[in-house]
Amino acid sequence: MRRFTPEQLVTAYELEQRLYDFAAELDLNDSRDIGRFYTEDAVFVAGPNRITPRSAIVKFYQDRLENVAKYQKDGARTGRHTFLNVRVELLDDDNAYLHFTNVNYAGEGAAPVAGLQGPSMIADCRMTCRRQPDGTWLFSEFAPKAALVGEDDFMKLMLSLQRD
Repeated sequence: MRRFTPEQLVTAYELEQRLYDFAAELDLNDSRDIGRFYTEDAVFVAGPNRITPRSAIVKFYQDRLENVAKYQKDGARTGRHTFLNVRVELLDDDNAYLHFTNVNYAGEGAAPVAGLQGPSMIADCRMTCRRQPDGTWLFSEFAPKAALVGEDDFMKLMLSLQRD
């Protein structure tokens, strides 16, 4: 069993809360302020694509919002990210990994969305985290790997539209 000092417990808790704040940003704010979670040199690995730096990651999420407006019923999409089996791996005082399973539920239209058949995607994820000089933890790399992909046409479309 891993053991944590009291200081490491606080760090682990901060990192978990940062992850849950990230989920809230994705689900409740449509990723409009997603840049505040990433370092300037961050990398987001989306399938075979490596999106970097932070400005390109922000553009990726802005493009996604435009595609929601273009392709989804009433220009809306409802999604919820559930982060499960969260494990914190402290590398040193200023670097850590978050390992977790992302079960993503999504559907076309505004909430409540009826007829959900199952998750849109289940992914094994790793986030590399770096403490900033002010003590804030930011993500320097987000590397999800799809494990199971559901029958969500929009998710499949977004995967096909991704680019370097």
